[in-house]
Amino acid sequence: MTQMDTSIFPEPSKFDPSRFENQASVPPYSFVAFGGGPRICPGYEFARIGTLVVIHYIITHVTWKLCADNSFSRNPMPVPTQGLPIQLVPKKPF
Repeated sequence: MTQMDTSIFPEPSKFDPSRFENQASVPPYSFVAFGGGPRICPGYEFARIGTLVVIHYIITHVTWKLCADNSFSRNPMPVPTQGLPIQLVPKKPF
């Protein structure tokens, strides 16, 4: 397991989420959350399907509206200054 390699992560058994703050210092593919290959975590597919079900439910049961007062700044791309506030309105049942 790469996440238990002391040359990559000092004190690998210690809970320290700050080790992932500086992405440049962590080698690519040194942490694989669900594993991979024939020994992949069975929860991977469950989490993926659960996420898709939630997205489907939101898309089919809710209408998304942007809030009225939106202003944009350009640096170098247009970005909403107040984030992207949305209003979720439940669709009427049919």
